Amino acid sequence: MDKLLYEKLVDLKRGIEEDERVLYLLEMEKKLSNDPLAMKLAYQKDIKAMEYEDALKHFKEDSKEVEAAQKALYLAKKELDSLEIVKEYNKAYQAVRLLYEDINKELFSEFKNKHSC
Repeated sequence: MDKLLYEKLVDLKRGIEEDERVLYLLEMEKKLSNDPLAMKLAYQKDIKAMEYEDALKHFKEDSKEVEAAQKALYLAKKELDSLEIVKEYNKAYQAVRLLYEDINKELFSEFKNKHSC
C-alpha cells in the first residue's frame, strides 16, 4: 500500500476515534451496560424476539400465535426504548451513524453510479 495513503488512513482512523460523537457513544454504551433496569429490559426484549422468531418458524405469518408474539416483542421494545438512558444512547448512536455516512459519501461518492465494462 502506498505510504501516503496508509498515513492518511491512520489519520482518518485517529480522527474517528477522537471524534466527540464517537467518544460520547462509547461513554453511553458503558452507562447503558451498567444500568440494571436497561439490561433487564434488553434481555426481556431479546427473549421476546426469539419467541417471535420461533412463532414465525412454526405458524403462518397471519396466525394469532405470530400476532401475539409480535405484539409482545413490540411492547418489550417499547418499554426498553422508553428509558431515558436508552433514548440518550440512541441519539448518540444516530450521530455516529451519520458521521459514518458522511465519511462513506466523501470517500466513495466518486465511485457510485459508475459502471464497469
